[in-house]
Amino acid sequence: MKKIVLLMFLFCTYYTQAQISKNFKETPLEEVLNELSKTHKLLFSFSNEIVKNIKVTLDIDNSSLDEILVHLKALTNLEFKKISERQVIISYPNNKVEICGYLFDNITNEPLPFASVFLVSKKTGTITNEKGFFQLGDISLDEKISIQYIGYTNKTINASFFKMSTCPRIPLLSKTTSLNEVLIVEYITKGIDKNIDGSFTITNEELGILPGHSEPDVLQSIQLVPGIHSPDESASGIQIRGGSPDQNLILWDDIKMYNTGHFFGMISVFNPNIIKDAKIFKGGADPKYGDRISGIIDISSDRKVPEKLNGGVGINGTHADMFLKIPITNTIGIVLSGRRSYTDFLETPTYTALSKKVFQNTKIIEVLNPLPLEMDDDDDDEILEKIGKNNFFFYDASAKLILDVTKNDKVMVSSIYTNNDLAFEINDDEDVITDDLEIKNEGISFSWKGTKKNHFHHSLKAYYSRYNSDYLFTERQELIIENQSVRKNTVKDIGVDLNITYDFNSKNFLTFGYQYSDNDVFYTITKESEFETPINESNTINNKTNSIYTNYKIIPENKSFINIGLRTSHYSIINKLYLEPRVNIEYPLTKSLRVKATGELRHQPISQLVEFEETQLRLENNLWVYTNNKIPILESTQFSGGLLFSENDWNFEIDGYYKNINGLTSITNGFNVINSDLSIGESMIYGIDILLKKRFKDFRTWLGYTFNDIEYTFPEIQETPFPGNNDITHNFRTSNSYTFKNWELSIGWLWRSGAPFTDADLVNEEILYKNTNTGRLPAYHRLDVSTIYRFNIKGWKGSLGVSIQNIYNRKVPLSVSYRLDDNSNNGEIELNKLQQKSIGITPNAFFRISF
Repeated sequence: MKKIVLLMFLFCTYYTQAQISKNFKETPLEEVLNELSKTHKLLFSFSNEIVKNIKVTLDIDNSSLDEILVHLKALTNLEFKKISERQVIISYPNNKVEICGYLFDNITNEPLPFASVFLVSKKTGTITNEKGFFQLGDISLDEKISIQYIGYTNKTINASFFKMSTCPRIPLLSKTTSLNEVLIVEYITKGIDKNIDGSFTITNEELGILPGHSEPDVLQSIQLVPGIHSPDESASGIQIRGGSPDQNLILWDDIKMYNTGHFFGMISVFNPNIIKDAKIFKGGADPKYGDRISGIIDISSDRKVPEKLNGGVGINGTHADMFLKIPITNTIGIVLSGRRSYTDFLETPTYTALSKKVFQNTKIIEVLNPLPLEMDDDDDDEILEKIGKNNFFFYDASAKLILDVTKNDKVMVSSIYTNNDLAFEINDDEDVITDDLEIKNEGISFSWKGTKKNHFHHSLKAYYSRYNSDYLFTERQELIIENQSVRKNTVKDIGVDLNITYDFNSKNFLTFGYQYSDNDVFYTITKESEFETPINESNTINNKTNSIYTNYKIIPENKSFINIGLRTSHYSIINKLYLEPRVNIEYPLTKSLRVKATGELRHQPISQLVEFEETQLRLENNLWVYTNNKIPILESTQFSGGLLFSENDWNFEIDGYYKNINGLTSITNGFNVINSDLSIGESMIYGIDILLKKRFKDFRTWLGYTFNDIEYTFPEIQETPFPGNNDITHNFRTSNSYTFKNWELSIGWLWRSGAPFTDADLVNEEILYKNTNTGRLPAYHRLDVSTIYRFNIKGWKGSLGVSIQNIYNRKVPLSVSYRLDDNSNNGEIELNKLQQKSIGITPNAFFRISF
């Protein structure tokens, strides 16, 4: 009995000593170790050189000794190895790592206690505690860690992953949600993973540094994936496997977005600080995605109730931003964010470089950068102020309400508002010429997801989206309007999506869904001039879409994937029913080698036409229009197939694809043609995407290559087929990143073929175009670098970064167009060849702090 009492006393004494609360702020490491030695009865073995000049900020709130040691390792990058219950050896890092993490349920966010975590090679390991915490020490970087928990999908992670992340939160998927299982972690770089259904997931919080970008931008990040690029270097001009930007379905929290770019496409409208993840399909998309024929970009903000108040602020070369994540109760939370440019009152080198790119060949550049024949340098500022003023800014805001109604039911309400505003004025004391352009996209969505009886999963979504582009050109003389042009484009979109999934078992899933949308598309183009015939063109179209879709997914034990789906849609504007079968299959030939294939038929009733003539400013001259008796519905038939190899941090993938698009028109593709009559045609696209990636501890390198052959057939334009405007035959990109302590470095090089263009001559004061797209622009290439330093000061996390795009400042034309102009000296008509050139050297810097 005495022995039992003595043991209980010793246990309570140890537990009391082990569970303490104490805060250290910028305290020398040696002093912290001395304090821990006293409270935990430990002996730390180390040399004075190792701990010299190291200070740490550490909060100990009833933390276990193992957790304390893990945090010290993260703060110091030193190894803390327990060789007994009373002795810890501190040393420099070697080729081994001490791993730890927290396991939690991917849906409920609850910790998973008593899960098994063990080494694959040795079959030895540990179990998680009541907080889901686990720790394993002295693990080789080449080791694989297996995680198993009853009712959840097994997970295997390379030990090297933990070297990059300190005690990460690791989600486990219940077998009923295993469809979202990640197939390859760090497929390209940190935070870009490959899913078993062939899609990619970008996790913003984990996204590594990207060359040329100081901060993550989801629309720039996905351009690292072969087969996805932007020929005009913008964030919003994304083309996926030969499709145009308006053929991509882009969702923000289930809201359809019709404008995705700030600064006329150079920056995405999505605040990266509140993005949870983005799922991207190049092909083989689930039948729940409809009304677009190219890629899918499904972006989601935070989906869990914040555990505590946190937020952050930041500033870079174009704008400032903030975000807040606020817990109202344990089951209710709010996420707020906002960004605004300061370009209307401060011009930075970043803004200057972007402005030269965006405003080239517009009156802003022509007026703000005149070439006077006789002018002293001292008079520059006075003349510029007299001639023209440019006032441009953008901003966006979002808010989200998250409610965990029950353990199995989650309700979310999300909203977004984006705005771009340009006001330009020329005043020469006689005439006043103004250009006003405003582009807005706003939306709100409701989502209710839940599980009933463990086998039924329901989802009810509703959204409202409104896009508005409003341009007004006015020329006044002594307050009397002499010329005025108006161009407006509005899209109103309301939709509902209801679906139910039944899990037959952990390997078979059947989904039925219904979608309804009501769209109004309006545009008007007017021009009134004292000496010209007035132009007045206006149109309003309403379309109601009813869609039913079903999907059957099978995930056998061998990790293969079979997805068979069918989508049926009826468009009221055409009064016709369209069937869209879809197939997506992946099959493992060996443990490391997989074969995959997709096939699908898709339709799109809405697209953008390119309006050339009546845009005085020549910016954002695309108008959303619906299918009508002149513009047919777009129809795409596409197939793909390839191989995927992954082993020992090597990833290799080759994927070939074919796409045929019918219903293309000359006004939606922006061809330079002999006449302005509407022409209808098709495109044939053949391509190959290749990726090779390898990770060496803290160094990552990857190579991506895309071959594209895009051939257009428009009999009314040209009897023979010709290359498409976006026929970038070869596209090569390489990227390298290195992480050292708190530093991240990245360098990347991009090379691609020049785009085709149509040459022209001046004949009888008119433009005479030669054979379509027979010319080729010079090859395009640039070198980008980035570096980021991360720090932690008294609980405040911060980062400081610098990036440079196009270090060697090489500028080449990306596209060519023509216009007629009067020579001011002799009055003769001249042909101007306008070259839209690539961006020059573009530096950027940012500073961010969060709590």
